[in-house]
Amino acid sequence: MSEAESSTHLPEEGLVEVWGDVVSERHVKVSVLLGAGLAVPTFLLAHRGFGAAMDNQDLAKTFAMLAGLAACLVAALISARLFEPKRIVSERTLDREQQIEAALDLARQPLGMGRLADLDDEGREELRRIGLYEVFEEAERRLAIEEGAQAGETEAVDGSSTGAGGAR
Repeated sequence: MSEAESSTHLPEEGLVEVWGDVVSERHVKVSVLLGAGLAVPTFLLAHRGFGAAMDNQDLAKTFAMLAGLAACLVAALISARLFEPKRIVSERTLDREQQIEAALDLARQPLGMGRLADLDDEGREELRRIGLYEVFEEAERRLAIEEGAQAGETEAVDGSSTGAGGAR
């Protein structure tokens, strides 16, 4: 199994993270200027055109704003075609123990990862097909042992305080 990782550090000068993607700072600036350069004139021209053609000036302004918004979308499409994200991707293979640890990390998160017993047959088969069923099965087993040990520690602490109170 291989894992694609997106690096959080930015090794090259001029790269910034925007909405979870690594991009060139210069490209972001050009994109913003392109957006403003298309949207503002479009809005102004549409406002003048709609304002002259319509009696209701509030409605004319609304249509002009929609035209400006459409120009922003066009600018975004142009920018997306001109400037691709500068993703930094590395690939590595995880051994079985690392896979199990990753599954345990997921299970320890506040929302957990669910249980294999809750999966339908199709879900179980998919995990078997990609070689992860045994990984999650082992992670569940280890998690149950951890939870059992923690419950035992809690009972031992509760039992010792109750026992001391009962001796009075």
